Formats: sequence, C-alpha cells, structure tokens
Amino acid sequence: MATAQAENGDRRDAPFTELIRSLFGDVALLARREAELAKIELEGKASKVGSAAGLLGGGAVLALFAIATFIAAAVVALAIVLPAWAAALIVGAALLVVALILVIMGRNKLRAIGPLAPTRTIETMREDIRWMQSKTAQLKTRE
Repeated sequence: MATAQAENGDRRDAPFTELIRSLFGDVALLARREAELAKIELEGKASKVGSAAGLLGGGAVLALFAIATFIAAAVVALAIVLPAWAAALIVGAALLVVALILVIMGRNKLRAIGPLAPTRTIETMREDIRWMQSKTAQLKTRE
C-alpha cells in the first residue's frame, strides 16, 4: 500500500528507505537534466563565439594584408615617383580601416555574449541543492 501511495506522489506514509531510494532516483534524474541543459547552453554560446572569432580572424587577415601593402608602398616609394606609392598607401589605408571595423565588430560581439560559463544552469543547480538540503532537513526532523 505504501509503495502505491509513493508512486502516486503521496509519500507521507512511505517507509524511510523508500523515500531515500526515491530521493536518489530524483537526484540522478535532476543531474541528467541539468547536464543536458548545460550542454544546450554551451552549444548556443559556442556558435556565437565562433561567429565572433570569424570576424576577429577576418580582421587579422586584412590587417596582415594592410601591413604587406604598407611595406610594398615603402619599397615603391623608395624606387619610384609619387603616384605608385601614393596608390599603395591609399589601398593599405583602406584595408586597415576595414580590418579595424571587423576587429571592433568581433570584439563587441564577444563582449555581448558575456561569460562563457553556463550561468543559468549553475544557478538552477544551486537552487536544486538548496531544495535538496531543505527536503533532507525536513526528513530528518520527521523522524
């Protein structure tokens, strides 16, 4: 009779061992669900970090092209008259501006994501621990 009551949610008259067994089962289920939640939360943040990393990488590549262009401009400036190196400086400056824009966009995206830790999952796990502590305290006082 106590087992049927415990399965239906009324556990007031259930034996202590059955309550403990049920508690461990619930804790195991809760831990699995929390792990699933953490995985989902981290996957979402990982895709955002990937996007920001792509922008930062694109900015870095363009910055390298800008540096190479400035170097080419310096070489051309020493070897040729003004128009050639002026054109190289204009191209290099334009590439550098684009690179700076990409880097700033990527940095802002990373800042908008916030901390990479699964903060919501951590908070719900803390709540679950507090709940379990209060329930076990209630069980101890019942005996």
